[in-house]
Amino acid sequence: MSGNDTPEVDILVIGGGINGVGTAQAAAAACHSVLLVEQNTIASATSSNSTKLIHGGLRYLESMQMGLVYEALHERETLLKLAPGLVSREWFYIPVFRHNKRPAWVVNIGLALYWALSVGRSRFKSVPRKQWQHVIPGLNTEHMTTLLAYEDAATDDALLTQAVARSAERLGATIQQHTAFVGASFQDNRWLIQLAPDGQNQKTEVRAKILINATGPWVNTVRQQITPLPPEQKIHLVQGTHLLLDRPCPAFVYVESEDDRVMFFRPWKGGTLAGTTETDFYGDPSKVHASKEEVKIILATYNRYFPEHPCSKSDILEYYCGIRVLPQYSDTAFSANRSAMLVCDNEDKPSYIAIYGGKLTTYRKEAEKVARLISRRLPAKQNADTGKISLT
Repeated sequence: MSGNDTPEVDILVIGGGINGVGTAQAAAAACHSVLLVEQNTIASATSSNSTKLIHGGLRYLESMQMGLVYEALHERETLLKLAPGLVSREWFYIPVFRHNKRPAWVVNIGLALYWALSVGRSRFKSVPRKQWQHVIPGLNTEHMTTLLAYEDAATDDALLTQAVARSAERLGATIQQHTAFVGASFQDNRWLIQLAPDGQNQKTEVRAKILINATGPWVNTVRQQITPLPPEQKIHLVQGTHLLLDRPCPAFVYVESEDDRVMFFRPWKGGTLAGTTETDFYGDPSKVHASKEEVKIILATYNRYFPEHPCSKSDILEYYCGIRVLPQYSDTAFSANRSAMLVCDNEDKPSYIAIYGGKLTTYRKEAEKVARLISRRLPAKQNADTGKISLT
C-alpha cells in the first residue's frame, strides 16, 4: 500500500486479448505483482475473431517477412507442446488451377522454403489425382492441375487466450474483467490510474510502476487518456471478416480468393469457417461488422471451389469480425509488416509500453520482449520461462 492507502502493483496491463494476457503471464512469471483490466471479457475482441490458426504464415513469404515466419514456426512447435489439447497439427491443402496467380511451381518453392524455415517440421507433398475427391469431397477440380499439402496447426483462439489468462493467474496475476480504464497520470515516479468497475458508479484508483497498453485497435485511443501523452505509432486498422457457413468442411483448404488474395476454409463448429478479408477500417472498433462486399467475396470464393453445394446469405450461421493493427503502409495491407511493434516512453527505463499489432501465434515471444523492457526498470525477481509452462 502507498502512503494514502491506494493499492499499488508493479505492473498494470490494459487489455485482455492475447497480447495482454501473454504479457501478464510473462510479468507474473518474473514474480512481479500484476493487475490486468479488461473492459469486457477475456478474448472478447480480435483474439476470438481470427482464422484460429497457429501457423508460420505461408503467405508472408511473398512479402519476404522471413524473420516473422521463422519465429512463428518456432512458436508453433512450442505451443503444440504447451497446449496439446488446444493446438493440433493439421494437413492444409492447396488446390492449384490453370488460372491461378500462383502456379504450382511457385507454391512448391514456397512450401520448400516453409519446410526449411520450420527446420523440417512442416512436411509437404503432392496429392495424387486419384485421391483428390477422397481428400476434399466436393472440391471443383475442373481446370485443376495440382493438389499440394503441407503441415501447420490450428486452435480455438478464445480458449487459448483464456488458458494463458488462467496461467497468469496461477502465477499470481490478478485479472479484473468488466473494468474500464478511465485514465492515468504519472506522479511521484508512479502511475495513478483510474478504473471503472462495471456496475459501480464510483471510480477506483490504483498505482503502478509500469503501465502496459495492450488494447489492440484501441491502442491510440487509450493513449489519449494518459498524462503525459506517451509516444505514438501511426497505424492502419484493417478489418478481417470470417463467415461460418452451414456446410461441413472436409479439410483445411488454402485457396486464392475472388480478389486474388488468399483465403482459408477450415472445419469449425460442424460447419465451414471461411475467410479472411483485408479491408481498411475507420471508426469505432467496438462497432465492427461484416460489409456487403466482404460477404460477397467470401461467398463467391466458397462457391467457386465448392459449386455442388453453393452458399447464400441464408447459409451464414455466424459472422466473425476482427481488426488487425498494422503500421502505416504506402502499398497494401497484404504487404504490410505483421510483426508486433513495441513503443515505450523511455528505452532505458520504460514506465509505459504499448503493444501495436502482432500475431496470435507469436504472442509469447512478444510478451518476452515486453518482459525484457520491463526488466530495465524492474529487474526480474525470478527467471521463469513461459516456454516451459503448460497451458491447460
